[in-house]
Amino acid sequence: MKRFSLLLTLCLFVSFGSIQAQHQRMLLFECFTNTGCGPCAAYNPALDQLINNNADRVAAIKYHVKWPSANDPMYLHNKADNNARVSYYGVTSVPNVNVNGNTFSGLPNQINQTQVNNWSAVESPLEMTLTHTLNTAQDTVTVTVMGKASTAISSENLRVFVGIIEKEIHFNSAPGPNGEKHFYSVMKKLLPSASGQPTPSLEAGGYFAYTFSWPVANFYDINQISAIAWVQDYSTKTVYQACKSSESFAPYFSNDASISNFEHGKAFVCSGTMTPKVTMTNFGSNAITSANIEISVNGQVAKTVEWSGNLPSLRSKVIELGEVSFDVADENTMTVTIVSINGGSDEAPSNDMTSFEFARAAKVEGKPFTLTIRTDKDPGQTTWEVRRTSNNEVVVSGGPYDEPDHNYKHDFELQNDDCYEFTIFDSGNNGMTNTNGLYGLKAGSTTLFFGKEFTDKETNEFSFEYHVSVNENSEANQVNIFPNPTQSIITIAANGESTVQVFNVTGQLVKTCSVSGNDELNLSGLEKGMYLILVESANGEQVRRNIVLQ
Repeated sequence: MKRFSLLLTLCLFVSFGSIQAQHQRMLLFECFTNTGCGPCAAYNPALDQLINNNADRVAAIKYHVKWPSANDPMYLHNKADNNARVSYYGVTSVPNVNVNGNTFSGLPNQINQTQVNNWSAVESPLEMTLTHTLNTAQDTVTVTVMGKASTAISSENLRVFVGIIEKEIHFNSAPGPNGEKHFYSVMKKLLPSASGQPTPSLEAGGYFAYTFSWPVANFYDINQISAIAWVQDYSTKTVYQACKSSESFAPYFSNDASISNFEHGKAFVCSGTMTPKVTMTNFGSNAITSANIEISVNGQVAKTVEWSGNLPSLRSKVIELGEVSFDVADENTMTVTIVSINGGSDEAPSNDMTSFEFARAAKVEGKPFTLTIRTDKDPGQTTWEVRRTSNNEVVVSGGPYDEPDHNYKHDFELQNDDCYEFTIFDSGNNGMTNTNGLYGLKAGSTTLFFGKEFTDKETNEFSFEYHVSVNENSEANQVNIFPNPTQSIITIAANGESTVQVFNVTGQLVKTCSVSGNDELNLSGLEKGMYLILVESANGEQVRRNIVLQ
């Protein structure tokens, strides 16, 4: 019995120790320099040698700033990301080195090997791994970064950063007035952006995995491409861990799928339907051959999709979910969840779900519409349409356009009560993000929706009711027709004696009668569809209403 207790104690100790284990820290050196800076030329060689001597303990990235030489080519290659990190740290002079966010900030010659030894001896609560690949055409780089916490990292503003770097750049003639010809670890792009990827705080055993792609630009030698990554509290600037891209990259789990990039969602809905798609990424070492995906709206399962195929490790695939039908509330949430993969459970369920929030579409009553399009630099890629959801009829459309960065205005009116779907398309699959592209749809003076950032299309809906009268203030105009829609019987509440005529969508008169006060009209003999109700008073004034017979 004592032997069993001792064995159990040892097992618990080993298990607890593996969870609480700390990890060798890799330091992050963020260096700021410029080709017109004399002290940079003086200090950079020693700094580069120190970084090289500690290649297994230091991940370095160099940002080129805009002073003293605004013509530094490596600054001009990506001004936005370089400026973002300068602003983030409040850098006002170069050369400058920032170590682990807030461990050290100062001149390169103030750092020595002893300090590197001491800083790297402080273990990290996080292990990280990173890899990058170029496509066959060598014009797009894709990176995958993963991390797993051994102890909790409590942060309200945790972010993952990936830096694409050019490891070595050598010039025959110095590109700037300081005479430097050799540059190392030069930042080319920060992914997914200069603000990083927001990441939830990590419990002990907590895990993250991301993949990002970037169309390669401004490389002197594509063979020198590489990547580093780090995890940082964006508020305190504390860097918890850094890592370098490695060919020996290995996923943490065998079966791990992720759902992300909810696309083709409608922010405003009245039809009760949506046809979304999501991206499934395989972060496990095993290929994914089957997946059970569940779509819920406001907590109610709306649809289940059984996917089958072959998704290799570290690859992604867009999954078309088909049409999803649901009851529309004022505020709604659609959730897409991976229930199982390869016939079993996902070993890392924290990334198995993505959600999309949307609202009930606005109701427009008898207002004219104005669509404003400001084209981007590719105006020929932009088209749009307005479609009735009840019969899928396109009632108005426009584009493509000829002039870039130009304002186009389209005025239109609708005649039928219905739920309408507005869709703007971009054949270049990058929305209207080139230059100052933008669209906006108004009903009267009220903006229904606007936007610019989407992929191949963006869709939203609005509900429309048509009201037209010759004299808005006449007594004959005080007419109410209800319910709408109706199964058969409608009530017509009118002032005085009136004649009622019912027309179908082709304009054919299908029913007529006289009413006085509140009268009922039976439409049960008519086919289902949209009808125009014309109420004419004795003095010839008219009121028109569209009504749906279900």
